[in-house]
Formats: sequence, C-alpha cells, structure tokens
Amino acid sequence: MARILIPTDFSSGSLRAAVYAVRLFGADGNRFVLLNTFMMPAGAASTMWNMDELLARESLAGLTQFESVLRAALPGVDAHLETACEHGDLPNVVDRFLGDEEKPICVVMGTQGASGIQEALFGSNTASVIKHGSFPVLAVPSNAEYRAPKRIVLADDGGPVKKESLALLLDIARWSQSELRIARVVNEQVTADDVGQQAYDQLLGGIPHSQQYLSAENVEAALNDLAEQGDADLLAVLHRKRGLFQGLFHRSTAAKLAMHTHLPLLVLQQAER
Repeated sequence: MARILIPTDFSSGSLRAAVYAVRLFGADGNRFVLLNTFMMPAGAASTMWNMDELLARESLAGLTQFESVLRAALPGVDAHLETACEHGDLPNVVDRFLGDEEKPICVVMGTQGASGIQEALFGSNTASVIKHGSFPVLAVPSNAEYRAPKRIVLADDGGPVKKESLALLLDIARWSQSELRIARVVNEQVTADDVGQQAYDQLLGGIPHSQQYLSAENVEAALNDLAEQGDADLLAVLHRKRGLFQGLFHRSTAAKLAMHTHLPLLVLQQAER
C-alpha cells in the first residue's frame, strides 16, 4: 500500500490532477491524501482578528466538497481517499509529511494552462514544492487527459543516477508495461559516450528501453524537442540542486520552455551527497 499526496486548491486543475493520480496509481491498495493548506494573507494587518479558525472551517468544507466531486469523476472506482487541512504555506506543509511513518511516495499537483511548462510551474506552488521539497512531484497540466503511459521519456543530464531516485519511475514503467526512452542532453558539458547506456542497462534491468542523444544550445530547447515529437505519454526529469535541469525551475532561465501542456511531467528528486 502506498500513500499519494494530492494538494488541492479546489480548482478544476487540481481536480484533473487528482483524477490522473487515481487512474495512474490505481485504487487497489493505495491511499490518496487530499491536502488543503490555509494561512493569513501576506501583508494582513497584525491587528486583524485571528481568522485561522474560520479558514480552517472553510478548508474542511472545501475538502469535503472536493472529495465528493472527485468520487463523482471516478465512477466505479472505490478509491481510498483521506483529507487533511493544515496551517502554513504549501511547500513547508508538504515537507512535514517527511516525518510520517508512512511517507508519501509522490506529490501530484496540477499546473495552470500557460503557454509553456516553465510559465505554468514557476511562481506557483507546484514549482515551490519541486524546488524546495524532497518528494517526487508529478505535475499534471490542466488540460491533460489520462492515458496509460506506454511511452515514457526520461531526460538525462549526464550526471550520476541513483537507483533509489528512479524507484517511482521504474514502478510506473513496470505496472504500465511502458517503454522507457532515455534522452541524453549533449552539450559542451556533456558528451556522448557509452557510459550512460551501460549504466541504464543495469539500472533498468528488464524494462524495455532505448537511448537517444539530443544536442541543443540550451536544455529548454532540447526538452522542447522531446515534447514536439508527440509520441510520449509522460516526461520525467531528475532534479538536482546542481544540474542542467535546475534552470527549468528558475525565472532566470533565458529561454522559455514552450512544451505542449498536455504532457505530464514527473520530477524525481536526487540528493546531492
């Protein structure tokens, strides 16, 4: 049994992400935690009466309604749904789940319908959870329709990869019987060689996989090429504090990542040790 954390602001985008999560991970044996956070608005006067109790009641009421709507969107699916309302900003609240005896295996969140994945992610709660969190994050675009991920593209930046960092991706590939395509970004920092292929042969074992190389002036352009191929169901990247893909989650990135917003993005976390 696994726990999947689904933060929600009760929007249609978060509903679509929740439906996607239940469809992807399956209702059998899994627990889905619907999370809503609340706190006083930034800049509120210190003399303002304490609204935490009111906000908590509204959060609980919203969660109850959201759970009902989610169940209606999943006819015939008996999903184990739990609700949690927490005081605080979302990234910090999500990190609190690290202390649970049964930690979530993934955080599933919606993204806004922007023109590119960077615009949809940056400045949002999704980007903050990815940048500052420790859990894998599945970002589901607001217009994404669920389909079993038969073709998964893993964007590789040439850095070392720990098998435990890929655990969730490998599980998804196994139960979906997916083909995994490793797209290695080649630029002045990373050269094409056979080391990466040999490493992935060991890491992926019996999962069908292939490797290709992408050459571009910047990472965003390379990932854009992946999206434009149009035959992937899911894009995965490994997030490091120092790595080629780190710029994807920073406003300082020079180029925009004009990805198709129908493509869900799985961000895997790897500690730098």
